[in-house]
Amino acid sequence: MRPLKLHTKTALLVSVITVTLLVATLVVISFRVAAVIREEQREYAKVQAYNLANDITQTRGPRDPLVISRIATLLKNQQANITTVRYWERTAGNFQPVAQAEGSGPIEPIPEVVILALRGNEASKSNSDLPSGSDLSRVRVFAPVSEPERLSGTVEVVLRLEPVSAIAWRYAKNAFWLSALAILLITLATYVLFRQLIYRPIERLLIAMDRARAGDLAVRVPVNQDDELGRLSHEFNDMIGQVREMSHEREARQTILSERIADATAELQQRNEQLAEANVKQWQATHRVSELERLAAAGQTAAQFAHEVGTPLNTISGHVQLLRGSLGEDTAAAKRIRTISEQIERIERIVRQMLDRTRYPSPELSSLDVNASLRDTFDALAPALEERGVELKFTAAEALPKIEGNHDRLQQVFINLVNNAMDAMPDGGVLRVSTAAPAGTERELGPVVVEMADTGSGMTPEVLARIFDPLYTTKQRGSGTGLGLVVVKQVVSEHHAVLEVTSEPKMGTTFTLRFPVPAGTPKSAEAIVEGEAAVR
Repeated sequence: MRPLKLHTKTALLVSVITVTLLVATLVVISFRVAAVIREEQREYAKVQAYNLANDITQTRGPRDPLVISRIATLLKNQQANITTVRYWERTAGNFQPVAQAEGSGPIEPIPEVVILALRGNEASKSNSDLPSGSDLSRVRVFAPVSEPERLSGTVEVVLRLEPVSAIAWRYAKNAFWLSALAILLITLATYVLFRQLIYRPIERLLIAMDRARAGDLAVRVPVNQDDELGRLSHEFNDMIGQVREMSHEREARQTILSERIADATAELQQRNEQLAEANVKQWQATHRVSELERLAAAGQTAAQFAHEVGTPLNTISGHVQLLRGSLGEDTAAAKRIRTISEQIERIERIVRQMLDRTRYPSPELSSLDVNASLRDTFDALAPALEERGVELKFTAAEALPKIEGNHDRLQQVFINLVNNAMDAMPDGGVLRVSTAAPAGTERELGPVVVEMADTGSGMTPEVLARIFDPLYTTKQRGSGTGLGLVVVKQVVSEHHAVLEVTSEPKMGTTFTLRFPVPAGTPKSAEAIVEGEAAVR
């Protein structure tokens, strides 16, 4: 079943209340009207009784009972509710009925209180109202008939009272149609007014809420009345306006957030590409370092082999020359000696060729920015530094003069030194790297200084004295070749630079490289970049 709308419920409720109030009002008024009507009937009976008594009093001569009876009959027939009209005549102090209207009721004695009142009126010569006897169904009214000297009789009028319920029903029956019309008009007016003044504004507000819930935040409720519903509509419009502004602000923030996410994604993609490129560079640098170490190891081995083999070969060669000088040229022994000499020379050429193959070619030097080379190295080693928990703090001097160097060979030096620093800090630590601009005169500048200081375990003087020995290492077996610092020293030497090392146990190690500045390089003011690049 479809539920009733609010204005319909209100109209029905008002109708029920109106009907209840009207019914109660009709009942109360009906009984009140009935009481008034009964009181009017009593007054009417009293008036008729006194009128008849006055007419009898004014009669001249003897009072004919037949005439009085006819008058009484006429009076009784004027009102249907009058049941008895009777004339009582006073004889010897008593009252006797002498005439009555036709159809009057049975004769009842005059109450003693009425007799006393009649006698009181005669004594006082007044004409005050006499008491009347009444009950729920009738009323008896007595009016005195007087002569100039005495009370001659009384007129009795008996009026039958109509029941209160009958009077009320007759009144209510007449008022019913007016009440029904009033209820209909009140219900219709309530329905129309409530629908126009309350339901329609609420319906417009609900429609606006549905549109707002569907996403239409530009909706507005028209405010056509200055009451609570108008205020509610106004507050709703204000609330929707605030929600609309908040929605626009949220959309703007979402747009900004999307742009920032896109920028961050692009930056992350760029960083990933840079990281991939750095990993490739690290692998290439590590591969070059490993190759250089292998070549250095082979060269060291070949040098030792050449040294060990060269001396006996020189001795053998000398003895062979002596033998050739003591023998003739055409003898079979001389031919064998010549063959031995040729083979010894062949062995010497093989040894020299082997040494030539193991020697790394001399690097090609060009103008080089040390700061840029260091930054490239740190970019390549950033993942390893982060994995090992090492914090890098790099302080670069601005306007640093360029040196004559080879980028790849110097990067091998820096990678070896950083790897050694990480090995010295297995539980993490701090690696401080700095560059310093040269000092000196305009004509002769001092060296460009690169300093790497770690907070690792440091070295004892005994270890420090042997770190540049080939194949010497303090690392665990299989984790080091003992040639890393040998390569560093060789490359530094190729660049005509100076390498210095200071270290103390548990205090860390510092490597200082001093690169010469090419002659004729102009002097520039020294400026230090404030701040440090940290990599964890």
